[in-house]
Amino acid sequence: MDLSNKNLQCKLWFLLDLMLQSRVSKSPIILSGFWRSGTTWVQQVVAESICAKTQFEPLEPNALFPLHGGVGFDPIQGAYVPFTANVFSDKDWRYLDLAFKGISPKRSKFNYLARESWQECLSDRVVVKFVRAQFILPALMQRYSAQGVVHISRHPMAVIQSLMNAKWEWDFADIDLSDLYWRENELSICPLWEELKIYKNASKEEKIAALWALSEREVRQSENIVFVKYEELLKEPDVGFSNVLKMLGLQVKKRVDYSKDSPVTASNRVGASLEERLNSWRTNMPRDSQIKVRAVLRSLWPEVDKEWELG
Repeated sequence: MDLSNKNLQCKLWFLLDLMLQSRVSKSPIILSGFWRSGTTWVQQVVAESICAKTQFEPLEPNALFPLHGGVGFDPIQGAYVPFTANVFSDKDWRYLDLAFKGISPKRSKFNYLARESWQECLSDRVVVKFVRAQFILPALMQRYSAQGVVHISRHPMAVIQSLMNAKWEWDFADIDLSDLYWRENELSICPLWEELKIYKNASKEEKIAALWALSEREVRQSENIVFVKYEELLKEPDVGFSNVLKMLGLQVKKRVDYSKDSPVTASNRVGASLEERLNSWRTNMPRDSQIKVRAVLRSLWPEVDKEWELG
């Protein structure tokens, strides 16, 4: 049996997760944050430090969720971040229930890229990472009795610049927000959709800025969340991650190599210097784009200047 074959490996580990789900007895850890904010790196470090198994992006379209029609990847769903848990069906919740037991929906290979051996299937705790859950964190915390929620923030200009250059299956430039948020549009009252739809015909960077601002604004209204800045972790990972685990009431079980690139780090970011990760947006983002982004951020989240120096 060739266990070096990734397809076979993923199927076997999926079956082990399914068989061993009753072993997952401890409260989960939830990691939240926008795309390109270091969430995968943080998940990898936290999970390795406490010897937990990981669960990547249960709400991504490739998970074949009923939320996404259960038909595989659809580019229009790429940027979808549910504004309310009211959009989930009972079947959606059943899929999430599996995810919080460490079972990857439809044997998604993405969820197993970070695993180093089958023994991780034996873990009794799961670290679940979302870039699509900022608006529904209270519902997740209540349903799954999470031990803690960590929200990772990164400078919005750095996030937007990174997303502008991302070569993914989908692109914010092609997203029609009216089509993307049809579920929220059908709800009788959805204030967040009313704010976002102003930007449905905006530029790519303005759409990203609008969604980022709304998500950061809303997540700060949730209780019992540990807020962490990506830049602070990057500069002093020993201190930063130690403080995160302490605030979650967790003990370090294993030393971790903080400098190791995450399993999904884009090739153009591998080996990037600290300065490049922190400040490349200052020279790489066009001035007119910076002006447009600042206007959107300040309109939707006036307190943004208290958190970040926007240039």
